[in-house]
Amino acid sequence: MRITSVSLYSSENVEAITFNLRNPDPEDQYMIRAMAGLDSEEIIPRFYGYGLTSKTKYYDFGMKARDVVIRAVLNPRFILNETYSDIRDRLYKTISATRNGKITLNFSSGTTIVAKIEGFITKFEVPYFSQLPEVQLTVRCDDPMFRAINAVVFLPANLPTVNPIILPDSLSTAPHGFSMQVTFKTNTPSFTIQDVPTNPEWKFKIIPNGGFLTNDVLYFSSEFTNKYCYIVRSGATTYLIDRIETGSLWPLIFPGQNTFHFVDIAAINWNRIEYYASYWGV
Repeated sequence: MRITSVSLYSSENVEAITFNLRNPDPEDQYMIRAMAGLDSEEIIPRFYGYGLTSKTKYYDFGMKARDVVIRAVLNPRFILNETYSDIRDRLYKTISATRNGKITLNFSSGTTIVAKIEGFITKFEVPYFSQLPEVQLTVRCDDPMFRAINAVVFLPANLPTVNPIILPDSLSTAPHGFSMQVTFKTNTPSFTIQDVPTNPEWKFKIIPNGGFLTNDVLYFSSEFTNKYCYIVRSGATTYLIDRIETGSLWPLIFPGQNTFHFVDIAAINWNRIEYYASYWGV
């Protein structure tokens, strides 16, 4: 991923501070000196199930919380009577101007935002007696994955009514989940996603009490940090996590072409499928 600047936001879509990584302007108030935590320092394999026939072990991959560290030289506009304290205070205000405590780092290539990550400021370090006034910010990101700003969305017109369902991902460098919304057009006892039509190595199966009824809307997400599965029936929400069949594997999307078979595809109408491209590092 090629990036030319990083912007720190205190709330969604409110830009506060931009750090130019290439061709910085001499009038930039914050001149980037170093940035750490942008690589995949340690990728952790996590066992999450066995193949149904071969008993092959399946793993997904995650990371520990990521610390992004930004070190920048302070560059006041003295002609406007700015001081080092003034622009340092601006940073303090920026990281405080959010009700949920989070800040967002947006990574751009030129004018295009290619990825973002969210976290909390855990350190604000100032070497007051240094000959070169600077600050160092540490952003703790509990969700360590860099993600695209906009979702890749598949609407009914993009999705076939017969198997297989192919979901391409030419952007990501890391596996990730996806979210889905479907409406049942007929009663059906269960809902299953699997890898092949017969003798699957893995499957994900939901068996609600009494099955799915006509006009039930199923909401599903296999995102690592936001897994859910529930139906809305006549305005009432019923959660189905405890109705997932033992041995089921949450379906993931990997870089490249992804093929899924929906055993109950004739019983559903597509509403949408979407995912956010994900990256190990920049």
